[in-house]
Amino acid sequence: MVAPIRVLVPIDDSEPEALGVPLGYAKTIAQRKASRTDKVILLTHTKQQLRSTSLERHLGAQVSKALVANKSVSLGDGIMLRHETMQTLRFGAGNSVIIAFYAEDRILEFIDGLSGVLGVVAIPWPQDGAEAWSRRWTPHVHGQAAQAPVKLLSDPVIENGLRALSRMINLAHGSLHPRDKQYADETLRILRAKGHSAPTGDIRSWAIREGWKPGAADDLAKLAEKIFGLKNKPSLSAFHDPNGRYARWKNGGDGV
Repeated sequence: MVAPIRVLVPIDDSEPEALGVPLGYAKTIAQRKASRTDKVILLTHTKQQLRSTSLERHLGAQVSKALVANKSVSLGDGIMLRHETMQTLRFGAGNSVIIAFYAEDRILEFIDGLSGVLGVVAIPWPQDGAEAWSRRWTPHVHGQAAQAPVKLLSDPVIENGLRALSRMINLAHGSLHPRDKQYADETLRILRAKGHSAPTGDIRSWAIREGWKPGAADDLAKLAEKIFGLKNKPSLSAFHDPNGRYARWKNGGDGV
């Protein structure tokens, strides 16, 4: 599947172009040859946000009424817009472009956990509401030049170890199953025993960017907080080939 295109539109929701600009980006993404689609989803926290808000003013009463009634409306060029909330969008995006209005990190993390997302256009509220998401993905920011992705983990040994872990576990799970949690525990204890550590927030964001579901990334971050916070180096005597595994990570490989 083609990687989603991510766009941040830092326009105040009261501005006249606050919906028009995101709709333009969404249509452009929907029409790209690599992943053409006729489906755009307007995602908000609740259906009530379609009523008596700046979003309703941008949509207009007729379109807002149709979306509240779970009807799709045409954006032109064969592209249809429908509305969803975090409660109704449970089983993936179905190869759609998502416009996240009133976006903040919670709703953006929800999108990170969905399958079938071809693109995300985020209109943050408050204005700094998408900071963690922006750091994770380095989206295109409306009105700004493109930037290179931020390197989330500065320690290549940790990154190699976690990449090896990513290949061992089932990334489709929303949480770490017992066996996967054991693999994660071993990896982190080897790294801690060899003197490595990293901010758990960066580990969490790195995992999501590498394809982990947000819930599983949470589990990994909690383990990292516990293990990297140990006062004494943990014993590795019960693990299979910990020194060999560490040597591979240190030498630039990510083998298990």
